[in-house]
Amino acid sequence: MIKEVKGYHVLIVIMCFFGVTIAVNATFVTLALKTFSGEDVERSYLQGVDYNDVLARRRAQAELGWRAEFEVSGSEILIAVQDREGHPVEGLMLQGRLRHPTNSHHDQALSFQPAGQGLYSAAFDPSLVGSWRLVAHSADEAPFELEHALWLN
Repeated sequence: MIKEVKGYHVLIVIMCFFGVTIAVNATFVTLALKTFSGEDVERSYLQGVDYNDVLARRRAQAELGWRAEFEVSGSEILIAVQDREGHPVEGLMLQGRLRHPTNSHHDQALSFQPAGQGLYSAAFDPSLVGSWRLVAHSADEAPFELEHALWLN
């Protein structure tokens, strides 16, 4: 014995289907926004306004001929800064961050200390693994900017 399908049966099935679809989408959107707000950095508007200053510092660094190389050794990051002639650049006050590519809550602040001969070192958590972005700049008036991708084991 097969019951006849009436219009209200079809309406109930369609309403249930779209009700489940909307509920699942609302749940996923809520969970996504709780775990990642969509902002990569705080106050991104102000960072954009200040970007001309960053570009000016990078131009001044290029005019001075300063170049930097970095190395990861154990749980330490070493940055070597040299001038155009290859002489070490000393006296910089460097600050930096290890930026996580997908979640800014995992970013790690770096405090660089002078290690002599144009070398600057900063310790970081040795449990960090994967893809990171090293960002370093001078905290004083010296025009120094460094940004580079790196892989931590």
